[in-house]
Amino acid sequence: MDRGIARFAEGVTDYRPIWPVIEDDFYAMEKDQFRSEGAEGGERWQELSAEYAEWKEAHYPGKPILERTGDLKASLTSGSDPNAVKVEKRKELTLGSKVPYAIYHQSPKPRKVLPRRPEIMLNEQFKRATMRNIHAYLVQMATRSGFRSGLGPLEASQLGAKFGKGIPPRPFSPVMGSYGTTMF
Repeated sequence: MDRGIARFAEGVTDYRPIWPVIEDDFYAMEKDQFRSEGAEGGERWQELSAEYAEWKEAHYPGKPILERTGDLKASLTSGSDPNAVKVEKRKELTLGSKVPYAIYHQSPKPRKVLPRRPEIMLNEQFKRATMRNIHAYLVQMATRSGFRSGLGPLEASQLGAKFGKGIPPRPFSPVMGSYGTTMF
């Protein structure tokens, strides 16, 4: 029994196998955040000033808020972007952007020039999905360690999807990453 407990404890000290699932959810959430100009995260970004909007339209026609060059959006929606940072540790995942002005838009500090337009807002749906995915991973680790028998998370989610309960099965998608503002 003690050996089984030790094996289980070792299994849950490393969450790296579940990080790709959470990363996929993060990038999908960020795409929605940019598409909705902040509304998806609950804080719609303030409109551009009339003067700047006119200048931006002349120099970068059709570009939405926070997308003048596209660098910031690309760094937060694709882990393969050169400005994206993804740091996966055993019990910590850090996602964000290397783009120097990203922190200015994200920071809640008082400002005099530009309004706050947070590009990362972890909504409740994302938080619940993250917890559900971590829970499924822990159940899988417990099952592999002999603490639980029965269906694994994948089998349980497939059965649950068939009957309208549980975690819906996820298709495989590529892993990508970002920098320093969000940790799990």
